[in-house]
Amino acid sequence: MKVLYKGCWLILRVYLRLLCKLEIKGIENVPKSGGVIIAANHIGAGDPPFIGTCVKREFHYLAKKELFKNFFIGKFLRRINAIPVNRSILDQRALRTAEDVLRQGQGLILFPEGTRSRSGELKKGKPGVGLLARQTQTLIVPAYIENSRGFATLIFSKRRLKVRFGKPLDVDWVTSFTDDKDGYRAITEELMKRIDGLRSEGKDEIQSTIKDQSSH
Repeated sequence: MKVLYKGCWLILRVYLRLLCKLEIKGIENVPKSGGVIIAANHIGAGDPPFIGTCVKREFHYLAKKELFKNFFIGKFLRRINAIPVNRSILDQRALRTAEDVLRQGQGLILFPEGTRSRSGELKKGKPGVGLLARQTQTLIVPAYIENSRGFATLIFSKRRLKVRFGKPLDVDWVTSFTDDKDGYRAITEELMKRIDGLRSEGKDEIQSTIKDQSSH
């Protein structure tokens, strides 16, 4: 890891572990090397670094271009691997940069929904993640994050910040789809089903815990 990235990673990791009671599941599903996309739901502004902090390797992520308007903030974000993206258009420059990251065998964190879900419910995924995975022949790891909105209040509650990683959609699976819009949409649709499945797993665990507690 780069020095600045590692420093930020360590500080955030300690903060989330101690104060937000960070719980990580399925981390063995994230490969330790090689090109990989982590694709997750998006409910809080801190989701990119929170998910990146769970993984002991360097990742890149897309960030809205408005965050880069301030020279110093923009420079800092670039140094911790943020890629500016214009969300109002299909930003070809951002796509090319993301493709380069993956082809160089590095990791990329993406949010198929595009923007944060205010309700917390999963929105329809956009085909961009399917496009990137198919064109670069990169595996995808689905992920689900809980309680990242208003994470600072977790210090005073029994809730935990939770990140769950699912089984990868491997390269053979990704490349079984056509390299066109229909293929990209199909990849994204299946990916969103996997993310929703991770959400359901979390709900099932909560219900099981409640039943166990009520039986004692």
